[in-house]
Amino acid sequence: MRSVQDIGVRKSIWTSEVARLTTALKARHRLITAGALVVAVCLALWPGDGRGAGWQYQVRELKPGVFAWIPDDIIEADGDPQYERAGNAGFVITPEGAVVINATNSPFHAREVLYEIRHRTQAPIRYLIDTGSASDETLGNQVFGDLQASILATPRIQAQIRDRGQALLRQERGSEEFQRRLRGVHITPPNQTFDSTDTLTLGGQSVRVLAFAGLDAVAVQLPAVRVVFLGDLFNNRYFPKLDSRDVQRWIEALREAEALDADVYVPGHGDPGGKEQVREFREFLEWLTREIQTRQTAGKTLEQTKAELIPLQSYAWHGGELQAALVEDVYQQLAGRGPTPSGPPR
Repeated sequence: MRSVQDIGVRKSIWTSEVARLTTALKARHRLITAGALVVAVCLALWPGDGRGAGWQYQVRELKPGVFAWIPDDIIEADGDPQYERAGNAGFVITPEGAVVINATNSPFHAREVLYEIRHRTQAPIRYLIDTGSASDETLGNQVFGDLQASILATPRIQAQIRDRGQALLRQERGSEEFQRRLRGVHITPPNQTFDSTDTLTLGGQSVRVLAFAGLDAVAVQLPAVRVVFLGDLFNNRYFPKLDSRDVQRWIEALREAEALDADVYVPGHGDPGGKEQVREFREFLEWLTREIQTRQTAGKTLEQTKAELIPLQSYAWHGGELQAALVEDVYQQLAGRGPTPSGPPR
């Protein structure tokens, strides 16, 4: 028979064990609750809109197999200092391979585009289409060139990319800042050209490329799904750079783009839109041209015109720091002095 003392000791041990287990279970419960809270907070904060790692870009599926890569509005410290914002890119996935539209403004961002493609398919990259020659569209070309993709553009865009590359190399030789910005960049011009229009057929998807005469700009049209990529020809609520474009021809080309059979237009900067957004951008260029012409007719100087127009109060768009250069470029072009040095070096 067990003694009272023995029973008391065993009861004490049992009580201590129960207390220890109770404490452990409570701690585990708190840990699980905290973990659930962290997950809930992360899910609440996660955009859920196709943002990529770092949340500095979005990928949107516009139509089945047709995607737009859209960067956040960030002034970047790398790449061509004349084009500090990354331009939009796009890609079309088919069973036989992918077509990429524009390689944005650096190899780093082009690899982000490639990552998003590889996240969806392992099919080869067949084509890269450059819609213009500006560095915010083309400085990442090397990434797709290394994959043996055919890089398409018009002969003039090809020559302009080559010339811009030579200009950057000259500046890089005498500037540590340029050397830092362009570290790892290899200018890669298109290796195939077309004159006015061409159609690629890949995996049952027709991709039509259309050059706007006199403007050195290309539209990429997907007739079956009614999507058009316009590159820097169209900015959606971003102020543009005039570069070497003729502003009147630019306005005409936007009218031509509006007439295309499409309901989604992907800009060079900003969110994809429809015909209404393309028209809004065209009307902005028309308004700006009229305002500057009116002041020139009244004998106003460039400085007086800039003082009266800037800031462009009716347009709360991104890229506000570009307003002065845009007004100056349009003023000088309309005055017959041609584009200013803010255009790509020749």
